[in-house]
Amino acid sequence: MLRLELDRLKHNDVRQRRMAVRRLFEHNDPAALSAFLDFLNSDDEWFFEKSIAAIRKWVSGEHRKVVVQLSVRKEERLRLLAAEIAPRLGNQSLAILSTLCTDENDAVRREAWRSRISVDSGAIPVAIESTDHVVRKMAISGSGDVKFLEKMLQDEHPRVREAALEQMVLVGHIPAKLEALHDERLRQKWAKLKIPEMIEVGDFESIAKLCMNPSASMRKIIATNLESNDWFDWPEVIDAVKQSEDTFLLPRLLRSKRGLVADELRLELLEKADDMVRVRVLEHLHGREVSQSIALILPSLSEDENPLVSQAALSLINDKETLGTEL
Repeated sequence: MLRLELDRLKHNDVRQRRMAVRRLFEHNDPAALSAFLDFLNSDDEWFFEKSIAAIRKWVSGEHRKVVVQLSVRKEERLRLLAAEIAPRLGNQSLAILSTLCTDENDAVRREAWRSRISVDSGAIPVAIESTDHVVRKMAISGSGDVKFLEKMLQDEHPRVREAALEQMVLVGHIPAKLEALHDERLRQKWAKLKIPEMIEVGDFESIAKLCMNPSASMRKIIATNLESNDWFDWPEVIDAVKQSEDTFLLPRLLRSKRGLVADELRLELLEKADDMVRVRVLEHLHGREVSQSIALILPSLSEDENPLVSQAALSLINDKETLGTEL
């Protein structure tokens, strides 16, 4: 069967040759690999692609010569293929991959580094010195050294810094301090991971620090984590939120809160806060029950000199179902 189909690969009729290729794949005998290598020089793209498929399918640790031949071909996709399958050779692939790691083509070089690191973790210190940030990310993904990962949080490229933090999470370590993270996006990712841990262990002082001057994105992260918790019992957090340079943080945190403390904080904002903060608080009260203390000041707010405040107050007054109280 195998011999018959191998002979048909040399048939003058292209249809017969294609049939032989299909039959050999169905038969799935690695012994057919050598016949497919000839198609690497074919002008027919169909046969060329089948040759690549056969190499991917059947090359093993016994085919070092095949991988070496692919690694020096002028066609970039063949050198890329060599980098991809080289790990099947085990340690015998390292010399091949070392050469491909200096290839002029980005895709080839990166795939070579990926394979090299998978075969030899000792290549990580070399990869981390690469000028290519993609290679540095690969090095990070192969490391479990926490000190090394913390160092990479200072890398010049944001993608590398993010990869370092993600790898730290995978190995079960989240940096304890935010001060070392100068990248805002990285700080946000850190906060998403760290705030739940802070809540669980009762580290309210650290949460309070985050509340002092958050960006708009950080505000959202803080609110998402606190809205399902009774942070009214955390004095440090309440003080920090009230003193925060982000004047919209407290209104955001109060948006879904009910009860006496929440109403007292809202009332304080409506009486003392900036106009846009007061508007935000009034808008959040729509469709909800309004406390008596807040209801009592709505008439005066409806006459505020700022039209945005007065319109928001009037709208709330007219929302009879929401108020549920006489004004």
